[in-house]
Amino acid sequence: MTGADYQQRSGARLGHLKNSLTRETARWDEAAEPGRPLEKHRSQVACLTSLLRTSLDDLSRLPDADLTEPILDLHHVWDFFRSKLVLRCLPQYRDFLDTADELAWACYRPALKASGLPAPVPPLVFLSRDAVPFTVARGSDYRELLPSGVRTRLGADAVRRLPFPIIGVPWHQTEHLPDVLSVAHEVGHHIEDDCELTATLRTRLRASSLPTHRQTVWEGWLGEVFADVCACLACGPAYAETLSDALVTAPASAVGAYPPPDVRLAVCAAVFVSPGPSPPDEASAVVRALTTGGYAELGDETLPTLLRCHKALNPGQAVGNLLAGMPSCAGDVRATLAGASAAFWQDPAVYDKLGLHSRVIREVLEGRPQGPRAAQPASPSAAERAVDVGHLLAGLLSAPTQG
Repeated sequence: MTGADYQQRSGARLGHLKNSLTRETARWDEAAEPGRPLEKHRSQVACLTSLLRTSLDDLSRLPDADLTEPILDLHHVWDFFRSKLVLRCLPQYRDFLDTADELAWACYRPALKASGLPAPVPPLVFLSRDAVPFTVARGSDYRELLPSGVRTRLGADAVRRLPFPIIGVPWHQTEHLPDVLSVAHEVGHHIEDDCELTATLRTRLRASSLPTHRQTVWEGWLGEVFADVCACLACGPAYAETLSDALVTAPASAVGAYPPPDVRLAVCAAVFVSPGPSPPDEASAVVRALTTGGYAELGDETLPTLLRCHKALNPGQAVGNLLAGMPSCAGDVRATLAGASAAFWQDPAVYDKLGLHSRVIREVLEGRPQGPRAAQPASPSAAERAVDVGHLLAGLLSAPTQG
């Protein structure tokens, strides 16, 4: 039997390779339309598909002989994002991830609105093999997070521009809902990054009552301290309770830029204490410096005014309702999840007996607004950024020195 020659088969195979990305991006765009499973992630999906289409269009101008390896690397980069979106289509993970996304958005949205910045693509929560939660900022290098190495050196260089921030939470948290409050801490990092607060935080620390030599120590902890303050304001004392349990078993490798456990808990305690005439300790002095007075980058709002959830600050009614077998009726995802965490802290046996893990997730998802989170899939600046990153990715993948 006479068949097609190798050149014909190779050309057809390359066409199939390119079409696989084209068709898949179209399917993800469809999945993010209103009423579809990923409608809440429309801006994220639009960002990714725009990035990939731009890269693929640029790469398609290469000679066929030079195209296969860059296309395979592009597939590998896409797999990093695909794996995070596809879990939201699996029932056993979808509800937990949707709940974590709702908490992330509730914590992130007030700062975004106050900043007046063009709406960036919000953080995406995903399940990670790491033992502790972590975050990666917009624009960061994400090579170390890829499941395996890309095929070329230039492919490795290309994955240095994360198009939107991500929040990794350990897989085991899918069965222990109280730990989801750690998402609020990770969002604090994205508020600092996206609203460009780092310089202001350092200025406030230098203006605090701490001696200069102690300011140097605290400056190394400042990002983590700010994130803890944000989480305490958003989720109330339940965040501090959950944190205290997590710190008991935190691996030594997770210390990094964090303050010692007792200092972190002192920071949290200081958030909930009305400031006196003079801060009694270093943690209180730093918290006062961060929470007193408005931030120009946040429309001159103070952190407590902007981020505090009053029902989470006093979750007693939600806890009572949940432990009595009723919905929390908190009406805010931050307060609902804080109530669930406080209920576990108070009586874990009843928490398990009543199946509060599943019931609270159901309450959160039943209470979220219908439809996409925004009228547009992404702001013009976010869309332009996706195209720019797509061009950059294609340029790196198609550079002449491969290997």
